[in-house]
Amino acid sequence: MSTIPISRDENLRFESENDRESRSKLRGHHLICLNFFRGEGYSEDFIKNICEVLTKEKVEIVSGPDEVCAKCPYLKDEKCESFEYTNEMILIQDKKALGLLKFMPGMIVSWKMIAARLPDILEEWKAQFCEGCGYREVCFNE
Repeated sequence: MSTIPISRDENLRFESENDRESRSKLRGHHLICLNFFRGEGYSEDFIKNICEVLTKEKVEIVSGPDEVCAKCPYLKDEKCESFEYTNEMILIQDKKALGLLKFMPGMIVSWKMIAARLPDILEEWKAQFCEGCGYREVCFNE
């Protein structure tokens, strides 16, 4: 990222094409759930996509379908049509995740920043969203 000094205390940053390519675009609940990814998913293509997402240092927070959703077989017309979750449930998860993490769509954060906030919110997240999740055993070895 290029930086131009403006004053002693401020810097104006101009983003290059490489900066945009070196970050993932993710929705709220993926900011939490991907921290527990163990190489399992719907297909080999889906798993490879998640691995690629996780190699990027920065994350741009988006509302709605993201880079993980793009390879999900349940994404239809920009909505989740999973047998396990309704699109409305996913949107509720996204909103709660962003609230717990104290993030908003449009923010650019690092995986390190996300991981640092997990210990304080994880029990509440698990109690509200992990009980009925098909990935619970994979994430928490339970």
